[in-house]
Amino acid sequence: MPCYTIQQSHVEFLAKSTDLTLLAEALRKLGFEVSELNDRLVLRKRDPNGYFRLGSYDRATGRLEVDTTWDVNEIKRAYSERVVDSQARKFGWQLEWGTNAAGHRQASVLRRG
Repeated sequence: MPCYTIQQSHVEFLAKSTDLTLLAEALRKLGFEVSELNDRLVLRKRDPNGYFRLGSYDRATGRLEVDTTWDVNEIKRAYSERVVDSQARKFGWQLEWGTNAAGHRQASVLRRG
């Protein structure tokens, strides 16, 4: 694969493959309070009026239930970044995150040598 290749992926939270640790990290990065209860992540975040909004992710079903004020795509993007970071570390790659001209986050692999 050429070094200038761009890969895009569709993100789904699937019961068998979603990494709860990475999802929790992503949610915390977005300002959520996250706690584990059995096989669920329980989510809490204050809205602009100071009220807590609740949500959850059920590991058994892969179902993410969130308040209508939350942006699910933002959650998917944050989870994607955690997954990419995790895989890069696994293979010893160093990433540099940035934002392209269209305003989308992108990662570049820093080459050695």
